[in-house]
Amino acid sequence: MVGSAAAHAGTQDFTYDSWHVSYEIGTDGEGRAIAKVTETVAPRFPDFDQNRGIVRGIPIDYEGASTDPRDFSVTDENGDPVPFEVEDDEGFRAVLVGDDSYVHGLKHYVIRYTLSDVVLARDDGRADEFYWDLMDFEHLQPVASFSARISFSPELAPSLNGDARCYIGAAESSAECGISADAEGTAFEIAPVELGPREGVTAAIGMKPGSVVQPSVRLPNFTLDVLPLAVGGVGLAVSGAGAIAVGAMRRKRRTARGTIVAQYDVPATLPPLLAAPLLTRTSGSPVSAEIVHLAVNGAVRIEDGEPEPGLFGSKPGQPVIRVVDPARAYDPLDRQALEALVPGATPGEAITLPKNNESFAQRMRGLKRAGDAEAVERGYFERRRSPLARRLGLVALVLLAALAVLAALGFALRNSATPVLAAIIGAVILILTISSISRHRVHTFPGAETREYLEGVREFIRVAEADRLQMLQSYSGAERQQDGEVDVVRVYEKLLPYAMLFGLEKEWSRVLEVKYQERQDYTPLWYPGVVAHGFGRLDSTLSQFTSSLNSSVSYTSSSSGGSSGGGFAGGGGGGGFSGGR
Repeated sequence: MVGSAAAHAGTQDFTYDSWHVSYEIGTDGEGRAIAKVTETVAPRFPDFDQNRGIVRGIPIDYEGASTDPRDFSVTDENGDPVPFEVEDDEGFRAVLVGDDSYVHGLKHYVIRYTLSDVVLARDDGRADEFYWDLMDFEHLQPVASFSARISFSPELAPSLNGDARCYIGAAESSAECGISADAEGTAFEIAPVELGPREGVTAAIGMKPGSVVQPSVRLPNFTLDVLPLAVGGVGLAVSGAGAIAVGAMRRKRRTARGTIVAQYDVPATLPPLLAAPLLTRTSGSPVSAEIVHLAVNGAVRIEDGEPEPGLFGSKPGQPVIRVVDPARAYDPLDRQALEALVPGATPGEAITLPKNNESFAQRMRGLKRAGDAEAVERGYFERRRSPLARRLGLVALVLLAALAVLAALGFALRNSATPVLAAIIGAVILILTISSISRHRVHTFPGAETREYLEGVREFIRVAEADRLQMLQSYSGAERQQDGEVDVVRVYEKLLPYAMLFGLEKEWSRVLEVKYQERQDYTPLWYPGVVAHGFGRLDSTLSQFTSSLNSSVSYTSSSSGGSSGGGFAGGGGGGGFSGGR
């Protein structure tokens, strides 16, 4: 309400000698409460040209129903008409008293109007209440004397239950003021009190339950209050079941034989860029794993960069990727990755991994997209609908349409949380329904077989070393030296990129560390710096490298109830605002 007053800046420097309000509460032909209001105000304006009158704003809505402020008239203390205008703005009906002529000194204005549905049935059902802010809490002027009288018509007077409270002070103040009934008990008086700026008065007068007829928007309505939530609940259940059916289909399609057999090698036709989308659980960057894959296969070599100055001495520089033998990039995806990494891919050519290079990072992100697309192109994935989910989705759409109609009626006819909740539920149903009726990317049978094969590689990496060695000796296809022995180090090196995909990089680097220490004559050609740093520090060396690699690959630029007590001042209807104009 603070910003809705029609008063202009510089027109608020005046006072009120008095402000008296009179409410005559009765009923209309339907038994609904109406109030005939008379406000007699006495503003004292400065002697210089500042004000042309006052503004009185009256709220249009009260607890979901329109108060329909109407029948306005403004006179002076002698009953002579005073010019005024009425405007509606942001939930208030404002009476602009006066014209273009400046006013000075003490003036008297008598503002009369009628309100509807000013009596509210309490939520606990114990009483009806006239719970009303008799004086607004937004005025910036002191009021030397405020008083009020609330009277009830003969047909309503017998319904008064004797509960009456008066609250005074700033908004939400629980301080009480005096309110007394007349001898007949049909009217209540609030004796004159002094009010400061932004201080108001609220009256709460209790009546027997059902004393007045409530407007339909306040009455319980199964169609608008309960049915939307019921329809929404069913819609959530149906659309949720559709989403579950989609999940079940995807789980079923990624299973081929249902058994995982440990595997120690990965075919050359299954580089990390292609393997990553086939797996259902990955932790590492497929692009970083692909670069290490190129290195351990001999296509490139990883070298330490020049040290960089730091706050406490030099620090390791960015790694360097040097092309060694492009012919060892066996798969088309490997060759695409090599070309994106070092354009031209000429043997001996090198690139220092950039720290903050958007162009490089975009090329790397393009590699990930290429791997996803190639998985579809090679027949590992296809798009399918779940028949059950589709049927459930169509049912959910019908329920969603019904919910939308009920929510729209609720917004138009009710002032409650139900249509808001219905809209939120509807949004969730829509999302789940779209998922239910859409085609989803699922594994083909070859894709499911390949996924299970990769899971076998994960299993090989996770098992104990003795079990791994036993598995290696049982296979005939392992890489062997001239004496027929399995070259365990080479086998383990080639599994490092896949360990990165599985999130087992640290564990696997420690296994490699042990194997390198057992072969002191061995130099890891894919990363000769391992020897310089010491085999015993392979874990930290590799961790530092992959950290730099992941940072370069993923870089993104930054441009991207009161009548019986417990009430408070300002807790009722009415109030509004007032000020100068």
